[in-house]
Amino acid sequence: MRLLFVLLAITLFAPTATAQDQQAGLLLMHGSGVVNAAWNADDSQILTASEAGLLQIWSADDGALQLTIEHGSSPLTHAHWLGSSAILSADESGLVRLNDAATGAALQSWQMAGKPVALEGNEAGTQALVFTDTGAGAILSLADGGTVADFAVEAQISGAAWNESEDRARAWSEAGDVYSWHLQTGEATAARPPHRGLLGGLAWNADDTRVLAWFSDGLVNLYESDGVHVGRGRISGARHNSFVQRAIWSRDESRVMSWAGDDTVHIWAADTGQRQQLLRHEDWVVGARWNADESRVLSWSHIYVYLWQDEQAQRFRHDNLVRGATWNSAGTRILSWSWDKTARVWTP
Repeated sequence: MRLLFVLLAITLFAPTATAQDQQAGLLLMHGSGVVNAAWNADDSQILTASEAGLLQIWSADDGALQLTIEHGSSPLTHAHWLGSSAILSADESGLVRLNDAATGAALQSWQMAGKPVALEGNEAGTQALVFTDTGAGAILSLADGGTVADFAVEAQISGAAWNESEDRARAWSEAGDVYSWHLQTGEATAARPPHRGLLGGLAWNADDTRVLAWFSDGLVNLYESDGVHVGRGRISGARHNSFVQRAIWSRDESRVMSWAGDDTVHIWAADTGQRQQLLRHEDWVVGARWNADESRVLSWSHIYVYLWQDEQAQRFRHDNLVRGATWNSAGTRILSWSWDKTARVWTP
């Protein structure tokens, strides 16, 4: 009877999957775990960053290695294309570099105190926001290697981001401290969300009137905001049964997608908190994203990447924990990367 119950539970709660363990179209082998990967602007090349401190550029057609850039001796934390001409990257030592994507030549470099937890270029590709876990932050000038602004807080920072109009920088800590700097006036503000659980992160909407906050106790709350403070009144929210990894807005801001250590992705109505879709996995969900028209979801959990159409999943297998996945611009190919020392390209 116990065996029968276990088999029934697996049948009821396992995701529906088809074409499981499909073979990758491209297999990009590395000498260490891959921490990040990205398509370039026209999807012709793939950038990967590894724990060995190497940036590598590969042909997206045949997987041929085209360029290797030695960033430094520490594991990389971030790597981004700037258009298709330059690469912005950072490693655990706090070294931030800008390299030419065609030759690999170093263009600019900066040394931060602490391990970077955020590195984001602005829309124009002229500046970058960086913040480290020790509370050191800066706006970097990518043109001349200078520093446009410096920030310092006495807190263990866990995340940071520009606002939509890029006139404000924000950072937050697990303890619930939220910091904001207006880049034109220099005004600095500190605030706290009403909920007192350990703060996982924040995501404001486009006009800064609402903000998502997610916590280690499984809550994702939606609050009113003035762009700086987190309002006292909770608009809506969702609850997971374990720590929330992240939450993101849909393009029209009518829905929220959140994922957590309870092996689920929740998609829910922003105004009411009513759940619209529940995607069950076999392990902690590390990440998720919508495709361009938000008709499909990519998620990654344990050694698998899942492609969801409604609640039907197609599954792609790595040999160790998956660290991330993304579509190409056309939404026809999937790039994923893993602790198994590979990046892989799949054609569903």
